[in-house]
Amino acid sequence: MPAEKNFTATEIKAGIMVVVSVAVLAAFVAAIRGCGTGRVETNVYTADFTTISGLNDGADVRFGGVKVGKVMEIGASRDDRSVITVAFEVPADIPVNHGSVASISQVSLTTGKHLEVTTGDKNQPLHVSGDRIASVTADDSVLGIPDLGGVVQRLEHVLDGLVTLLGVERAELAAEAVGEEMVDLAAVAESLHEVMAAGTSTLRTVDATITENQDEIRLVIDRLVEVEGAASELLANLNAVIDENRAPLNATLTNVEQLSDEASRRLEELAASLAVTLKYLESVGGNAGHLAEEHGPTLEQILMNLEATSRNLRHFSETIAEQPGALVHGSKPKGRADGGK
Repeated sequence: MPAEKNFTATEIKAGIMVVVSVAVLAAFVAAIRGCGTGRVETNVYTADFTTISGLNDGADVRFGGVKVGKVMEIGASRDDRSVITVAFEVPADIPVNHGSVASISQVSLTTGKHLEVTTGDKNQPLHVSGDRIASVTADDSVLGIPDLGGVVQRLEHVLDGLVTLLGVERAELAAEAVGEEMVDLAAVAESLHEVMAAGTSTLRTVDATITENQDEIRLVIDRLVEVEGAASELLANLNAVIDENRAPLNATLTNVEQLSDEASRRLEELAASLAVTLKYLESVGGNAGHLAEEHGPTLEQILMNLEATSRNLRHFSETIAEQPGALVHGSKPKGRADGGK
């Protein structure tokens, strides 16, 4: 019977390491050959560009910025020799739709170019494997400015939508139906520009006139200020004189009022007496009647003058009573317009 061999701990550890290494190697080989989980299903699409801007085979493909696939092949198009066709592969579950657009982009200046595919529109149908998707060609600059052709086309589409939204076509049809013309905004703007230009010209003329005559205008303003100052000073002096002589003035005004009343009363009595005398002379005959008839108009005019003088004196008395300062400052007679005589 052969003797049993005892393994040391070192030998046992070495054996375990060999077995583990063989298992890892077998799993790695199986993974390379496609064994294990199986191959992921993919879709292949193509996009045409006038320039690939440094894009290489095997470059990343990003969907909305997320890395999802690789560029498989780059070459001249068989249908159009003026463009370059790029074939790329992405997983089948990536929703590349008819609103998606491919472009060549670059994350930073230190990274390589990659193919960028936009997410498109969720309401658009999905592309199937082998479809050619829309593309935007970038120029050869470092920053990769997009092709302006696509931008202009999208801008025209947006403007058409704006015209529809504003109802310009409907307004034109309605105007044609009633025989009217649409308002030309350009003509309105031109008219407004002309009005503004005319107003600007007028303002410039006024400014030039003021500038040319600023010395005379300043002199007139200075004279007005001086006149205002002199008038204020004169009024202040006059008020001071009135304040200093208020008591004598009040007494004088009282006397003037009394004198005016007395004179008015006497004149009224005289006018009444003359009127009675005139009637008496008219009633008697002889020379007295002839005298009254000959000098009647003169006597009547004298009576009218006496009555007017009496009224003026009474009005003067009332004015002095109501406005004592009128003797100094002056006042406009009641009922008489400016400039009256």
